[in-house]
Amino acid sequence: MENVFERKINYYETDRMGIVHHSNYIRFMEEARCYLLEKVGMPYSAFEENGIMIPVLGVNCDFKHHVTFDDTILIKLFVKDFNGVRLTMGYTATEKNTGEIVFTGETKHCFTDTNLKPIRLQKANPDFYEKFNNLKGKTL
Repeated sequence: MENVFERKINYYETDRMGIVHHSNYIRFMEEARCYLLEKVGMPYSAFEENGIMIPVLGVNCDFKHHVTFDDTILIKLFVKDFNGVRLTMGYTATEKNTGEIVFTGETKHCFTDTNLKPIRLQKANPDFYEKFNNLKGKTL
């Protein structure tokens, strides 16, 4: 299964040099992650309804090629690591028309209850645990 998150660059996301400001790439990764979770039947709202939070522990982003207003990027995601307590998502974004890699990155997360106490997803929600396990290593 391959899901690609497609996103057009807005004018307000660019800086004085006319390129996307670096701070926006973290937002792009979050948008792609939310898109993916919804596509595989695990929207963030379902986690929250079950008392599960997924805070971000860290973000890494390597910029490879700039994009500008009106460009479209395609973001492919994959579950890089998952053990039921922690999750690492990987990202590769390319420019739609040229195929050039725009950025690669990763986000690290953990699963917590609503008080931000770490939990084991397998115990808290076996269905979500299995879905993540099945996604491990696959490009989405």
